[in-house]
Amino acid sequence: MLELKTANTLSTQTNNAIEQVIATKLARAVFAGFEAMFAEFLNITLGAQSRFEQRQWQSVQSAMRERLQVYERQVKNVSEAVRVIAFKELNDPRLWQQAKHIYGQMVQDHENQPIAHTFFNSTFGSIWDDKKIRTVHLFVLKAKYRAKSRPFDNLVSRISLQNGFSQAVEQLIYRQAFRVGFTDLAHDVDILQRTLALGAQQQCRQVYELMNLNDGYIEYANSLFFRNKACYLIGRCIAKNGDNMPFAVAILHTQSGLKLDAVMMGADQLSLLFGFARTYFMVDTDQPARYVDYLSVLMPHKQRFELFNAIGFIKHAKTEFYRYKVDTTNNSPIDDKYIIAPGTPGMVMLVFTTAGSDYVYKVIKDKFSAPKTSTKAQVMAKYDFVKQADRVGRLVDTHEFRYLAFDLNRFSDELLTHMRASIGSSMAIANKALVLKHVYVERKMTPLNLYINQCDDKQLNNVMLDYGKAIKELAGANIFPGDMLMKNFGVTRWGRVVFYDYDEICPLTDCNFRDLPSSENSFDELSSESYFDVAENDVFPSQFKVFFSADQQAFSHFCQQHQDLFSPDFWLQCQADINAGQLADVYPYKQSWRFQPGVITHKSD
Repeated sequence: MLELKTANTLSTQTNNAIEQVIATKLARAVFAGFEAMFAEFLNITLGAQSRFEQRQWQSVQSAMRERLQVYERQVKNVSEAVRVIAFKELNDPRLWQQAKHIYGQMVQDHENQPIAHTFFNSTFGSIWDDKKIRTVHLFVLKAKYRAKSRPFDNLVSRISLQNGFSQAVEQLIYRQAFRVGFTDLAHDVDILQRTLALGAQQQCRQVYELMNLNDGYIEYANSLFFRNKACYLIGRCIAKNGDNMPFAVAILHTQSGLKLDAVMMGADQLSLLFGFARTYFMVDTDQPARYVDYLSVLMPHKQRFELFNAIGFIKHAKTEFYRYKVDTTNNSPIDDKYIIAPGTPGMVMLVFTTAGSDYVYKVIKDKFSAPKTSTKAQVMAKYDFVKQADRVGRLVDTHEFRYLAFDLNRFSDELLTHMRASIGSSMAIANKALVLKHVYVERKMTPLNLYINQCDDKQLNNVMLDYGKAIKELAGANIFPGDMLMKNFGVTRWGRVVFYDYDEICPLTDCNFRDLPSSENSFDELSSESYFDVAENDVFPSQFKVFFSADQQAFSHFCQQHQDLFSPDFWLQCQADINAGQLADVYPYKQSWRFQPGVITHKSD
C-alpha cells in the first residue's frame, strides 16, 4: 500500500513538473511573439519621417496598411508555435492559468506591460476561439492589470520663456531635425508666435500673462507625430502655476520645401486632430503607454482607448475599451437600459446603445432586408476594407469584438425578443450575461437625416456643404460609399459629416461610371425594368439625386454646391487622378486655421 502511495505521489510530482515546464515554454513563446510584434511595429513606424521627407505618399499608405497586419500575423505565428509546444495539453485550462501567472511575472516590470498583457489575451483567444473563456485566464479587469499613470519627463523637452516667448517659439521649431529645409522658416515662425499668443489670450489668460512676463515654459514631445502627408509637433505652453494650453503644429512638405501650415490650440482643437474618423499616427517611441499618459494630460476628456487607438495600438485599445465599458455600466443607473439606436433601422445591421452612451453596438443580422443581397462574410470584408483604408476623417473607426459580454439586466424583454428574431445566431445568454459572438463598436453620432430636421437654415447649408465634401474627399481617397442616403451618414459635435454604413462600400476604381443611356421609346424609361444592359459594377451618377432629394430644402442647398456629383465627369476624373498616383490633400483642421501670408487667424471660431 505504501509503495502504491509513493508511486502515485511520484506520478503527481512528475505531472506537475511537466505542466510547469510546458506552461513556462508557453509563456516564453508568447513573450517572444510579443517582442517580435513590437519590434516589427516599431521598424515600420521608424520609417515615417523618411517617407515624409521624401514625399513618398504612396509608401505612407502602404506602410500604414502593412503595420495593421503586424499584430494579427504575430498572434497567428505564436498560436502555431504554442500548438506544437502544448500538444495534448493545449486545451487544459489549468495549464493556461499557470502560463498566465508565469507570463505576468515575466512582464511585471516591462515598459510596455499593458500591451504585453493584451498580446497574451489575443493569443489565448485565438486558440480557445469559441470555447468558454473565463476572465481568470486573461489580463483584463482586476485593478493590478490596469496601468497607472507614470512619469513622462523623458518623453518631453522644455524651453524656458526667460528670454522671451518669441525666442522660445523660435527654438521650438529650430530644434526639430529634418533632412529637408523650410521654404520660409522665419516667416512661418513669426506667424506661429503671434498665433500662439493670440490663442493664449483667448483661451488661457494665465498662460498669456506669463508669456508677456517671460515666465513659464514651452514643453513639447520629443517624438513627432506623422500621418498621411503631414507631421505634427505636439506640446503645450505652461504657466508656473500649472495652467497650460496644449497645441499641435502642423508641418507640411510641399514641392518647394517644408512649411508650418497651422496650429491647433486647446484640448478641443487637439481632439479634432485625434478624431475617431482618421487613420493612425506613426510615432517613433518604444514607450507608447507613457505617450498615452502624456496625451491624456493634453486632452483630459479623451479616453485612454481612444489615444491608444490614435497611435496605432488598436488591439490594446480594445482591452481599454472593454474596461471603460464595464466601468461605465457599473457606474450608471440600473434603469439606463439598452435601446435600439435612434435613426432609420438598418437592413443589414441591428444597432443598439444606451441614452447616456457615446457608443453604439452593431451586429450583422441573420437575414438582410430586401433589396440587400450580401452575405455576412461580405459585410465583414467591407468593414475590414475600411480598417485598411485611409479614412480621411470621413469614415468612422470601428472596434471589432468577438464574445463581448453585456449585463443582461440592461435589456428589456421587448428588446431581447427583437434581438432573438434578428440576430439570434450571434447571441447567447449565460447566467446574468448576454454575449454577442460578433459585434462592431462605433462612436455615436446624430444621423444626418435626423440632424437636418432640427437645425436652422445656416446649419442646414453648412451640413449639406460638408455632406458633399465628405463624398468628394472619400472619392479622392479611392473610396465609393455605394449607398449615399442621408441615414447612412452621421454628424459629429464639430458639425462634420461622417459615413458609417459600410455594407456597400468599395474602391472607387472598381466602379464603372456611366451616363444613363437615352431611349428612342419614351415608354422604356417609364418601365420598372431596365431597357439597357447593366453590369454589376456600373454606376449612374445622374441617379444619385434620389439619395439627396428626401428633403427638398436640403436638396436645394446640396445642389448649389455639389451639382458635379451627378455627372460621370467628376468621378472619372477622380479615377484618373488615383490611377496617376495622386493623393488628394485633406486637412484634419479647419481651413480657417491654416496660416495665410501676413494673416493671423482668429482661433476661437
